[in-house]
Amino acid sequence: MKGFTSVNAGEVTTMRCGGTIARLYEPDTREQLAELVSLLDSFIVLGGGSNTIFGDGTVETPVIRLGKGFGNIEHQEGILTVGASVSTSALLGYCLRNALSGLEFLSGIPGTIGGALWMNAGTTDRGIMDTVLVVEYLDKDGLQTVARKEVPYRYRCGGFPEGIIITGARLDVHQSSPEEVREKVEAFMEKRRAQPKGHSAGSVFKNPPGSPAGYLIEQAGLKGLRYGGAKISEIHANFIINDGHATAADIKALISLAKGKVRELFGVELKEEVRIVD
Repeated sequence: MKGFTSVNAGEVTTMRCGGTIARLYEPDTREQLAELVSLLDSFIVLGGGSNTIFGDGTVETPVIRLGKGFGNIEHQEGILTVGASVSTSALLGYCLRNALSGLEFLSGIPGTIGGALWMNAGTTDRGIMDTVLVVEYLDKDGLQTVARKEVPYRYRCGGFPEGIIITGARLDVHQSSPEEVREKVEAFMEKRRAQPKGHSAGSVFKNPPGSPAGYLIEQAGLKGLRYGGAKISEIHANFIINDGHATAADIKALISLAKGKVRELFGVELKEEVRIVD
């Protein structure tokens, strides 16, 4: 198992900001992970860092990021067994090579499968939990498996309790043709190519019922608003972009401003999709 100290939070997150992670552990086996969890009173789980913003100070709570030992992908009779550290792009590449359909909606979404399951990543209409047969996770009692019907997942929430670490899942896919899978992947990628470029954590807020968060922020006149090294994107108002010099405080200030203005004008309480860890 690898262990790191004084890790720059900006180097392990796509927002590229934040302070220092005091301790980061990277277990490669379930045995290493179980031993580590048994020794820790509390911990933070980090996937690909595409949906997490660490504060500007020092994060003293140990951070766990699963290593390559959790990077397996196997397919048998319509069931795709995937380790939690597999990136969404690697999974889609496997599906393309093997003509497996059912997960194309994940195209262009960054991060790992563990993180995707935790937040039920996907589109407004479909999330990865809709494809789950079984999720494997580890907690203080050891390795557990849970069927999809036993998990209270919903839009942008996998429904898993705190204190667990997702280690993998079995997903429902079906055989197709390489051309059909490629065509579906390209359709989703085309939509996401229009998203803002630069350092970000993707969509900042969940879409509330009625109107997308980006539309509400845009109607509030906040597109392009800058605070320090961060700004609300002129391309899509539900993205905050780090120009390379933003602090986590800059980004949190814009989040607070957007929430306040949308609440004031429309009576809508925006809820963060990103995870902020102080």
